[in-house]
Amino acid sequence: MTQKYIGLMSGTSRDSLDGCLVSFEDGFNFLQGETISFDKEYKTSNDQNFVEKHISEKSVELIKVLMDRSGVNTEDIAGIAFSGQTISHSDKKSVQAGDPNYITKKIGLPVHSDFRNADINRGGRGAPLIPIFHQYLYGSLFDKVLIVNIGGISNGTYLKNNSIDIGSDIGPGNCLMDRVMTDNHLGSFDEDGKLASTGKVDLNLLAKLENALLNLDYPRADDISLYTSLMHHIDENPVIGIPDRLATLVELTATKIYEFYLYCNRPGTVIFHGGGVFNKAIMKTIANKLGKFETSENILPPKYMEAAAFAYLAHKNLGVIFK
Repeated sequence: MTQKYIGLMSGTSRDSLDGCLVSFEDGFNFLQGETISFDKEYKTSNDQNFVEKHISEKSVELIKVLMDRSGVNTEDIAGIAFSGQTISHSDKKSVQAGDPNYITKKIGLPVHSDFRNADINRGGRGAPLIPIFHQYLYGSLFDKVLIVNIGGISNGTYLKNNSIDIGSDIGPGNCLMDRVMTDNHLGSFDEDGKLASTGKVDLNLLAKLENALLNLDYPRADDISLYTSLMHHIDENPVIGIPDRLATLVELTATKIYEFYLYCNRPGTVIFHGGGVFNKAIMKTIANKLGKFETSENILPPKYMEAAAFAYLAHKNLGVIFK
């Protein structure tokens, strides 16, 4: 029986839809990765019906692209892992937009979905869900290792002696920087961190943002509203230019990652993945705080770690199966 899965992921940034074909037949093998863009209005839409219809249709489109470019057919694939689009999240309930029934009808394969509520029903928090995939990939390679995902929200997994010591959301990733860009009609994100690199950290704004995020414990699962509610601090002083706002948010993101690194007792190996890896301003600031770090590139491209993680969750039957 085949152990190839397609994993799909749209994070809180809503930048695009990532998909990958992976195999668990002889260990982990990354076979193919593809990304497609959402329509422009998808990123900021509050119309749940539109979001549900759009991500479902785009998921079918991406699955077909992956199958075509990798030369596989439905008989070669065990299932589809569909994360959905998070609308809201708490420790008791997670609301995801997207229709697994539509996808399975169009593709003819079982779709594994609703992973977050399945995790909550097992006693978890529904997020982050990828620590067990981190453990699968890295647990036997290092005595102590911290793996950090910088998506819309940053989250981290600390592995010690091949066990998950802690998995937690950490702080904002790209979400606030993206919001500054979209609110000011400068595009959906700061490509390569170019604008942030020209700015200077505003210490007063940074202090306000840090104070608003005090007393948050680990482990935790954050709703995006925790961070978007901070936008009034950013918008209330129009004198602060866009590059300086972005530079300040870069510092906030890096600081929260550094705090989690300290909480994990400064592990010697730190591995990053997620869209934030491509923001040079973020990674330079992190390097100044942490020193040496790695990315997941030697195992799979950093962009596709979460899509591959959902494929692993499907492989382990940790979601709800739609047929």
